[in-house]
Amino acid sequence: MLIKIPNVKIEAVGNFVSRRKISIEERLGGLIPEKRIARLKKSTGFESFSVAGEKICASDFCAAAAEKIFAETEINRDEIRAVIFVTQTADYILPATSHILQRRLNLARDIFVFDVNLGCTGFVAGIFMAASILQNVPRGKILLLCGDTPTKYSFAEDPATLSIFGDAGAAAVIGKSDGGEIFFNLETLGELSGAIIMERGGSRNSFFVENNSLNLRENFAAMDGAAVMDFSVKHVPKNLIELIKFSGVEISGVEKFFLHQANRLILENLAAQLGVSPERVPFAAGRIGNTSSASIPAAMTEIKEVSGLTILSGFGVGMAIASALVDLSGAIFLETGEL
Repeated sequence: MLIKIPNVKIEAVGNFVSRRKISIEERLGGLIPEKRIARLKKSTGFESFSVAGEKICASDFCAAAAEKIFAETEINRDEIRAVIFVTQTADYILPATSHILQRRLNLARDIFVFDVNLGCTGFVAGIFMAASILQNVPRGKILLLCGDTPTKYSFAEDPATLSIFGDAGAAAVIGKSDGGEIFFNLETLGELSGAIIMERGGSRNSFFVENNSLNLRENFAAMDGAAVMDFSVKHVPKNLIELIKFSGVEISGVEKFFLHQANRLILENLAAQLGVSPERVPFAAGRIGNTSSASIPAAMTEIKEVSGLTILSGFGVGMAIASALVDLSGAIFLETGEL
């Protein structure tokens, strides 16, 4: 779906990761040979991973990022008219974590809050939802919170997930802007949804118990790395080219492409297909891993020097793609925090 939403802008972005970093060697040691670990490190670009403590949830990272925005910018929490919390690792099955965050962040009662169960596309999809809400809100701003702790869903003996995922949470404030506009291209390929899946623990299939233990491979997330790679290189470039054509902007006019930090190899492949230099498609997740819906804001806060016309694109679990062309001039990007 190609769509343009007028009079909106991204005002500020903050991101938090764990102060606990685990190296790829420590994480995969004993599971696969050292030479294979070295090859993974080189191809994925992941040297270490942000791993949340046992009692730290995605909402904790997001709340810290929001408080940092309120403390270090002129944005006031009283201006917030809605909260969108995007995660696949909610605090509880119920209630929605956004309700808890409304109280935790001391936000007004007369606002709309809701959770969204999305992963890699979550940040851009959240911007789309925030921009859509703003079309019907006479004043105020939208607080977008997105984050995940996928390491909690990674089986301790599964190199496919252990070599990729890290934990983080981000906050962004979306506001009104006279003349500003954001272009979107949103796609869903549900026929590929089995490529990344956690089959147990929901209403369809309960957790599998054996010898009074839940620590079984069946109860954790599974990823088909080859299918994910194929999806990324086959469908994402087409989505981005369609978006650029729709916007009427020349690809040379795009300052940076902040893409989901799936891994370095995928980003380098996408840069080559788009015909742009790798410097315009930054990989900034080497110390924290693929952090799902927080990966795009994490990349921006790691680099900080972000402005001008920018492509944002999340792609993955679902499988889906959510891309946006946005002018980030004037947006504030705070230094990455640690919790």
